Amino acid sequence: MDKKSYTTSEAAKLLNVAPSTLRYWESELGNFIKIPRNEKGYRQYSEEHIAYLEKIKGYLYDQNFSIKQVREILNLEESKQDIAATLVGETDNRISSLVSILIDKLDGVEDGIEELKKGQKNLKAEYLQAIKLLNITSERRDRDLIKEIRKRLDEKKETNNNLLQRLLPWGKKNND
Repeated sequence: MDKKSYTTSEAAKLLNVAPSTLRYWESELGNFIKIPRNEKGYRQYSEEHIAYLEKIKGYLYDQNFSIKQVREILNLEESKQDIAATLVGETDNRISSLVSILIDKLDGVEDGIEELKKGQKNLKAEYLQAIKLLNITSERRDRDLIKEIRKRLDEKKETNNNLLQRLLPWGKKNND
């Protein structure tokens, strides 16, 4: 990215989304996305804005979070940074190391959430595969059951024909 600022259309092309999508994100996540405007009122996206929007796009499209969930994630990230900056700014090394440990733990929780999402996707795929297998098994069982019923009906028919021939020997030619 050689250019220092981008129009909405240019930013949308870089992010591979519609310009209206960028405007929507700005309206929904305005506390986190502050896009300055030029003297004519047009939005001017910087390279930092593009990088931040790429992160938001990842949350929405790659990780399938809702816009509300993204807002909560961004709030948590901002809070985490504010807390860390405040605490790390103090001179006590013990507090700084504790804050660092807490940040690592929070990162671990976030990673765990991502793993859970991936596991959820895998479970869904396995569930659908199991349903397919059950349907195939049911179809086979049904076919085997129909064959067995036909076989028994044929046996009954044969038994009835034999009985009829014994009882009515003169109907032998009519029943064949």
